[in-house]
Amino acid sequence: MERDEFLQVRDLWKSFHKVEVLKGITTSFARNEVVSIIGPSGGGKSTFLRCLNLLETPTSGSIVFDGVDICDKRQNINLHRQKMGMVFQQFNLFNNVNVLHNLIDAPIRIRKMPQAQAEEKAMGLLERVGMAERADAWPHQLYGGQKQRVAIVRALMMDPEVMLFDEPTSALDPEMIGEVLDVMKRLAETGMTMIVVTHEMRFAREVSSRTIFLDGGRIEEDKPSHELFDHPESPRLISFLNKVL
Repeated sequence: MERDEFLQVRDLWKSFHKVEVLKGITTSFARNEVVSIIGPSGGGKSTFLRCLNLLETPTSGSIVFDGVDICDKRQNINLHRQKMGMVFQQFNLFNNVNVLHNLIDAPIRIRKMPQAQAEEKAMGLLERVGMAERADAWPHQLYGGQKQRVAIVRALMMDPEVMLFDEPTSALDPEMIGEVLDVMKRLAETGMTMIVVTHEMRFAREVSSRTIFLDGGRIEEDKPSHELFDHPESPRLISFLNKVL
């Protein structure tokens, strides 16, 4: 079956002042694919992810999403961002409203969804992640794992075509990591396209169909996850895995 490569990255470069962070990244992502991006800190993983929805503007190169080069300044990037859910390291919830209102704000304001429909959708998604009883809670009343599950639901409220996760468990205490990874695993099982920057090697190995090893701003290896972990080729990847596994 031919891969439906709906997100294509071609010769992507990103510099901050004179420091080159990404150096000619070329890869693509297919629908229903779960891809983990691993590598050492400072290797460019989060910058690459943030370039995919132009939270960081690439220095050069192209990102073609649904047939459109979103790096073209004539494009309305906000329209394309609505198709990309983003979950950050920090939860970025609005502290002045409760969980339910955190979830329904964007669909009502941006997509003009009727409030009753938005609330019904939010409650259904909260049920899926085990958070329905916390709909009336305020963000400060939630612990980290709960906040991140709410953040995932908030992204899902916009019916994205792809979900981007930027180290979603890095700000969590160890005992809370599992509950967030379980939600992500169940989401992957529904066929959601996911691109995940992560330090969780077990998730990358067991849940991702493909894993990219990024180091020094370049892709060192990009292959099916079981192959990358069982038969690493690049000396840099071998060294990295020896330290983290």
